[in-house]
Amino acid sequence: MKKKTLLLIIFSVVLIGAIAWCANTPYREVNLNENIQRIKNSNTCFSVHELYKEKPWDTMIVVKPYDSRTASDEKIDMGYAGDREAVRDNILYDSICTLLFLKNNKLVAFTSIYRNIIDFSNLNKLSYKSTEKICIVNKIAVDC
Repeated sequence: MKKKTLLLIIFSVVLIGAIAWCANTPYREVNLNENIQRIKNSNTCFSVHELYKEKPWDTMIVVKPYDSRTASDEKIDMGYAGDREAVRDNILYDSICTLLFLKNNKLVAFTSIYRNIIDFSNLNKLSYKSTEKICIVNKIAVDC
């Protein structure tokens, strides 16, 4: 009887620990709809830092549709494997660009932007410092 009780306690502790770990998984996808709508209507050059201001970051990576090399870049520390999988899944869709916000090459946040809202696939570079500027003209992001 004592063995069954001990096994039940150990199993319960492991199960509660697993549930707590899953609940605290740092999935970092963010919604930038408000910022995008405000910026989309400005028709002026703006710092890419304006896109995401919630946490400090220094580099934005643009993952374009079908860009498996950037989505799988192991030099980018994604932390939680689910984030890398979500970014990889997005490259399968022609209608989505994904923006990765990094601090010291570690993922801070990412967002998926539908190209019919703003098309980031026409940008000339894949990587932008937070101080660099881009412009949105007719729903298309271009370099300033």
